[in-house]
Amino acid sequence: MNVENYRELVHEDIMLAAKAGNSSLKDEFLIYALGILANGEEFDDYTECHYDGINRRNGKMAIDGYSKDDTDGSMCFFIADYHGKDNDDSIMSEDISAMFKKLRLFVEEATKHELYHDIHGNDAVIDLAQDLYYDSETITKYRFYLLTDAYNKQRSKTIKDDKIGDKTVELNVWDISRLFDLVCSKAQKESVEINLPDLGFKGIPCVKAVQYENIVADIELPIKFDTELESDKDEDIPENIVSYTSYLAVVPGQVLNDLYLEYGSKLLEGNVRSFLSVRGKVNKSIQATIKNYPEMFFAYNNGIAATATDITTEMTPEGLIITKIKDLQIVNGGQTTASIANTLLTAKKNENVDLSKLFVPMKISVLEHSMAEKIIPKISEYSNSQNKVDASDFFSNHPFHIRMEEYSRKTPIPSIGGNQFQQYWFYERTRGQYNQGKMKFGSKSSQLKKYTDRYPEKMVITMLDLAKFMEIYECSPDVVSKGKQKTLQLFADEIKNSWQKNNEEFNAFYYKRVVALAIMYKRTDEIIKVTDWYKEKRSYKANVIAYTLSLIFHHIHTHKKGYEIDFNKIWNMQDIYDELEDQIRVLSKEVYDYITGPRETENVTEWCKKETCWSRAKGKVWTFNDPFIYTLVSKSAIEDEIKDEKATRKIANEVDSLKEIISRGSDYWKQMLNWGMERRLLSDKEASILQMVINMNYTGRIPTDKQAKVVMNARNRMIQEGMPLQF
Repeated sequence: MNVENYRELVHEDIMLAAKAGNSSLKDEFLIYALGILANGEEFDDYTECHYDGINRRNGKMAIDGYSKDDTDGSMCFFIADYHGKDNDDSIMSEDISAMFKKLRLFVEEATKHELYHDIHGNDAVIDLAQDLYYDSETITKYRFYLLTDAYNKQRSKTIKDDKIGDKTVELNVWDISRLFDLVCSKAQKESVEINLPDLGFKGIPCVKAVQYENIVADIELPIKFDTELESDKDEDIPENIVSYTSYLAVVPGQVLNDLYLEYGSKLLEGNVRSFLSVRGKVNKSIQATIKNYPEMFFAYNNGIAATATDITTEMTPEGLIITKIKDLQIVNGGQTTASIANTLLTAKKNENVDLSKLFVPMKISVLEHSMAEKIIPKISEYSNSQNKVDASDFFSNHPFHIRMEEYSRKTPIPSIGGNQFQQYWFYERTRGQYNQGKMKFGSKSSQLKKYTDRYPEKMVITMLDLAKFMEIYECSPDVVSKGKQKTLQLFADEIKNSWQKNNEEFNAFYYKRVVALAIMYKRTDEIIKVTDWYKEKRSYKANVIAYTLSLIFHHIHTHKKGYEIDFNKIWNMQDIYDELEDQIRVLSKEVYDYITGPRETENVTEWCKKETCWSRAKGKVWTFNDPFIYTLVSKSAIEDEIKDEKATRKIANEVDSLKEIISRGSDYWKQMLNWGMERRLLSDKEASILQMVINMNYTGRIPTDKQAKVVMNARNRMIQEGMPLQF
């Protein structure tokens, strides 16, 4: 598929979305583009806020959304330029400048004057303007984004940074070609190349430590799914085979500071961002050392663990130096990096912070994007950090995600709308998996139609979506309002604990409930879009959805304990029923009035993140319609189905254990037996069953379910004792 085909597909999708949501083409394109960029970790969550106005000097101001990065203190501002398929497909330099000027005038007017007094209708814009007026000093950098479906026809695609007061303004044009490149990239992130001489540094002193090609790593191989539509050209290479080169480097503090100020949280691996806080005790001690004892920083600090996809080195009379780094990602040591920059940013006028004597140890491993996803969790796991990423083992290869993917590929939805073909929800175990599948086919090919018929785009559930849906079901709208990474962090902890206790609850019923929750969320979004109050205000939709659905579940869990939403009905209809739709319509308006009413925090989005907001909401009296209450189903009525699904899952687990025992072969179990016996880690019973498994090919005797469980439990225990995953 080429960029022209991609543009056609985008226009088709935007038209369908606008028609379904009764919204404008520009708004739907904005949501589409922001979704791609958020997925690519340009920023975390975002807030839509549409505003067009005139400033005090009759200049045109405009904005379509914003995002605040709590990690590096920067703020993103978005403006959309939608051409559509029938208009000019190019955007020229003067048009780009005019769009950025609208954003600039808005920010200047909001920071210098009380613009929030003059804005009417859009509460989210009022909140933003008020925050800019009172808190602009806390913002470290402005990042402007122009999102367009046109082709950028500027001769030079690089735009110099601008200034607003003493703050840098980074200008970013995301045209259709750049969006296409991001969607097609294996990493699902835009590549960042750091040329150290361009930043005024000769390079980073280093030594080449190790280099390995095609070695076996301690990575469990995920289950492969045989589908006629999914294929991987590298599928012959096992996922536990990796190649990498590592360097040990000494990074001058000034280099690290300047890189962080230039690239911000883009340098931090996604999960590291969500765990980074510049207010923790570790940061304060780091900052004290930076200010008072910079020469001791190298001795005190554990250093930084990082990855890159490529680096360029140069031999100098002083030794080897790194001059270029491609796709630098800090996997461990984010607090060190942020604290150095934060110390300079928060220094008082009479306070001299000298980074010339400060150096930071760094280990940087060079590996391909596809390998990074496997290795990064292990680097986090083994790093000796006081702020270890606890959810590091909850990446795409966790058995929970593998199982959800399996159910999504093998569980067709009930036939609806007269469809003569089977359709499936698509669970994205890895980021960008769905689009990667689409990009394999030509835009008009029968294969693409077969793919999108089987897996419609509106039926995609990402890992972050699943976490959001389940945390709403568990009544945590305050956490969901904090953003995707915080939500995933909480969900990961909950799932890991539940999985270890009994993974049989994650069965077909659980999967269908996830899909039902996805349907409820998407339909609530559609319901709110067409309400009169939202058309007038156009603010806080994501917060209203989270609180509305959480209140429904909280009411049921608290006041109707023996009952539940009829998830089976939603699954069978692939839609919500009328009584639930009416309930959502009534409650969503009440929720909007509540979160925008009397509150502790002026900014509504920030108010929704507070536990106090949710606590007060639980104590209020809300309208629950009798017709909706009557549709709730008794838990006892579905207990038999849940028991059956757990039993089915138990049998599946037993079959999976037998499959694994057979597929690993007798040589593996023989080496495991020897390893365990040498260390006296196996009981007589375990050793006896293992010997039976080793002789299986000769005797034909297959272990029973209980015996297979004994073998697998023994394997897991010995892995924890240090046994390699492969021999």
